[in-house]
Amino acid sequence: MPESQDMRECARLQTEDGVSLAECCRKYTRKLLKTKTLFALALASLLFSSIAQRYLGRSMTPPNADFYVYFFAAQMVHDNPHAELYAGTTGQNPQTRSAPRDSEIQARAKAAGFDDINLYLYPPLLADLFAPISRIPAPMAAALWRAVNLALVLVSVLLLTRLLRVPVLGFEFATLAVAAYLFFPVHEAIWVGQVTIAMLALWTIGIVAYFDGLVVLSAAAFALATALKVTPVLLLPLFIIWKDRRWVLSYLAVSLGLLSTMIAINGWQTVSVYPSVMSAMGDGIPYVWNKTIGSVVTWVYYGRVYSSGANAGVMDRLPHTLPIIAKALSGAFYLYCLYLVWRNRKQLDRAMQAATIAVFALVTCCASPVSWRHSFAAVFIALAICWAKALRIPARLPHTILLALTTFSLSCIVFDLAAEAPLPQFCKVFMAASTVVIYVLFCLDTLSHMQSAGHAGEISAS
Repeated sequence: MPESQDMRECARLQTEDGVSLAECCRKYTRKLLKTKTLFALALASLLFSSIAQRYLGRSMTPPNADFYVYFFAAQMVHDNPHAELYAGTTGQNPQTRSAPRDSEIQARAKAAGFDDINLYLYPPLLADLFAPISRIPAPMAAALWRAVNLALVLVSVLLLTRLLRVPVLGFEFATLAVAAYLFFPVHEAIWVGQVTIAMLALWTIGIVAYFDGLVVLSAAAFALATALKVTPVLLLPLFIIWKDRRWVLSYLAVSLGLLSTMIAINGWQTVSVYPSVMSAMGDGIPYVWNKTIGSVVTWVYYGRVYSSGANAGVMDRLPHTLPIIAKALSGAFYLYCLYLVWRNRKQLDRAMQAATIAVFALVTCCASPVSWRHSFAAVFIALAICWAKALRIPARLPHTILLALTTFSLSCIVFDLAAEAPLPQFCKVFMAASTVVIYVLFCLDTLSHMQSAGHAGEISAS
């Protein structure tokens, strides 16, 4: 016998289609089987991607490369909180560039046995938080950070079980945990020692806390995420649309407190330089690993995909209007997503608002100038929510297909490997751009059909 939830869905189909209950149940079962098949294929793609990355792929950076940037910046602020963190970051686009030879961070890296180190491009707070471990040997600190990241992934999965109504002891939890560790952006973030695993944990805390009505905790989590990487500030209009004054005021208060803390620790001079660092990164960088709308515009304009540091000079040759067009398209996409939220604002309960926040993890990645592969780690939350719903009550087939394609394209390295394969440039551009197009379509489709589930605690995206 179908469960009560299944019976309700069968009754709904019977009312809509005007056929017998038995036929509706058969139709429901067929839809559910298709969803489970797509989910199995998506899960298999996670496993295939991990194996392919191990034997076929290669990371864009050596192991722990990003962590060492944080680590040596932390050494600087440990010895001198007002240290010049951003030497060499203004002017030209500073991404993927090495720190100047005469900079303090480069000197500290060489003293530790490293030949080179990239520029530090994050708010001062990140270096401040790493300062307590900056005195231990760099390899030991990297191993400690990797252990912390592995634990944070598990913490995120445990928190998600509350949102998804998944028992901790069971097959569903095991599937969720395995999928999280196999998810390629998570794998990449752990490999390079990126702070995006901490961002995944903060997004999870913020979303689950909001679902549970812990508004201040939710706002504080997202405020801290903003102080580590600025893009979560793009969530603020959601809560303005929902007229959640308590969340907005809490977010602004915590953000002001964190900003004041950075000024007190690092000095106004250091903090005031950071906006110019963000401005220098504003035009993005059209490498295949940067999955944004702006990158697609550049790939299409030049008719080619850039896949290595040898092409770094492309940003210096861009026509003046091209970054403007890229920003306009990115802004239009973001604003239209906000419009969809505003249009459905009266139909969303707290569960649907939490799901909307999760989808905006992908929206902000697509609209931002820079979203490397590891930046999509927090998108795992939205995928988990949508798959959990689809496996309980089958969603519309277009939504399920887009969900499967999004999961596959985020997880599989085939698209990235194609950019370095001996293929015509048109094929490379098509393969690289198709991933971003899929992400955009998934966001628009999910937000367009977001509606309350009808009873507390149920996630719906159909």
